[in-house]
Amino acid sequence: MGQGREPKGTPVDPLTADVARDRLGSIAQLLHQAATQVWSDADEAATDSPLHDLGLGVYLAHSQASALLPNHCELSEAIDPLADLENRTPLQLLAEAEELTRPLALHQPEAVRGTQLVLDLCDLIREARRHGY
Repeated sequence: MGQGREPKGTPVDPLTADVARDRLGSIAQLLHQAATQVWSDADEAATDSPLHDLGLGVYLAHSQASALLPNHCELSEAIDPLADLENRTPLQLLAEAEELTRPLALHQPEAVRGTQLVLDLCDLIREARRHGY
């Protein structure tokens, strides 16, 4: 009865702690840039624009990702300085952040906050698409 219930996709090797930390740092940087861009757009929009809610959501996801990092982690080292984040849309930044979460070992009990981050990123991607990003 258990046949045919194998996970879809290719298996992912567990990441080392350093690689996982670097990924979380990159995710935090991507979310910081996405939040900055959405807030900038929200500042130019009407006061009742849903972009304000989206900006807050992205900012909170950035805070979630940052909270998963060790206290001594330097975010400036996580992403290649030539990555040109300013020329990516918030949707592209959110999608890249979500993609970076995939090999993280979020099924472990201590990673519950990371699992919530993934769910929030998926919601934010859907919202960003809805708002034309």
